[in-house]
Amino acid sequence: MSELTERIARKHYERGRMFELQDKTDEAIDAYRDACALGPEFPEPWFCLGRLEASSGREEYVLKDALAMLDRALSFGEDPEISEWRGYVNGRLRRYDAALEDYLAAISGGAPGVRVNAGRMLLALGRYDEAERILKEAEEPAAAPLLDALPRYREFIEPAGTERSNARRPPRDPVEEARAMRYLFGSTLVLGTLGDGGLELQLSRYQLLSYRHCGLTLARMVRLVRERDWRFDAIGGGGPHHGPVAAALAEMLELPWHDKPAGDLRMLLVHGVVSTLDEARQLRRPWVSAGAEVTQLALGYSDRGDPSPHEPELIGLPAPCAVEWYRVDPWARLEQDITVKGGEFPGFRVGPAFFDGNQPRVTRALVDACRRHRGDALAGAVLAYYRRHPQVRAFAPSASARTPGSS
Repeated sequence: MSELTERIARKHYERGRMFELQDKTDEAIDAYRDACALGPEFPEPWFCLGRLEASSGREEYVLKDALAMLDRALSFGEDPEISEWRGYVNGRLRRYDAALEDYLAAISGGAPGVRVNAGRMLLALGRYDEAERILKEAEEPAAAPLLDALPRYREFIEPAGTERSNARRPPRDPVEEARAMRYLFGSTLVLGTLGDGGLELQLSRYQLLSYRHCGLTLARMVRLVRERDWRFDAIGGGGPHHGPVAAALAEMLELPWHDKPAGDLRMLLVHGVVSTLDEARQLRRPWVSAGAEVTQLALGYSDRGDPSPHEPELIGLPAPCAVEWYRVDPWARLEQDITVKGGEFPGFRVGPAFFDGNQPRVTRALVDACRRHRGDALAGAVLAYYRRHPQVRAFAPSASARTPGSS
């Protein structure tokens, strides 16, 4: 590279840094690309371009391009910061072995979180003893929940007695990932995600819970209550969205149904779909304020945030979803229309908001769907996970129902 070309490349790089400091990401990427197009023989523009592409891109081809930039940056010599970013990209690409090597190489740099990230890769690889050792060496608070979840990782992610390399591990269904995360870190009992076939897909990102799927989840809940011999005083939940589910479960369990808050009762509070953690809290608050002791069940839970001990103790489907009789969100009321060419939903138009206000009719449809699931072969497998790991919040003394003989 000539001295002039190198000087021009450095000017493009410095211009990119100025744009980045001004939060002008697109302009910074363009400037770094201009620098890299000249083939600079110093690492900074390659690293900065790879870092920004990794931060802003989700598509696999963008991540692979970012990885190539970071590889080029590392060709000039080892650098813990570049290795850490390379580990991040390899992790996003599910190349866990490569990501682990990168994070281990970055540990010498002393950046916070590197040991935790290396621990995450070891967990993904099923190398639990090594994960435990490296997480215990980490000083960051983020290591604590991973260590706490380690016994559940051993059971849930990699069944005991199996040894599968990452190369042979099949890709996980995103819904299964959501189920695992809620279970591992929210201590949430998830009832309805093991491939029933009753889910009606609307778009790849969303699902419409049919009566059949809701019936499966309710049937599993009935079985769980009876297996644990839980003693609820009543079932709670009201309104056109949540009321029919509560009424249906009350009928199946032969318990009173309250559509408005009641105090001094051990309540199973039941919902259709809960969209956010804040909504879960709002739905629970009036019942607790009235003096009820509450355990919360939602057929669907759409929150995209991290698992939380403040979300419902029991969840059917942990993914963006809606129920048949209450479709309010735009994606849940799509109608096929090939004349729609642009917008968020090409090929579909958004119909009017819909809910079935005939609660007895919806309740009857749910009860009928629930009773058709007497032969649910997967229920035993689902509930067996939680029998082996009873630390889920639904089983905690403060959350579980009264035991026989209690007042």
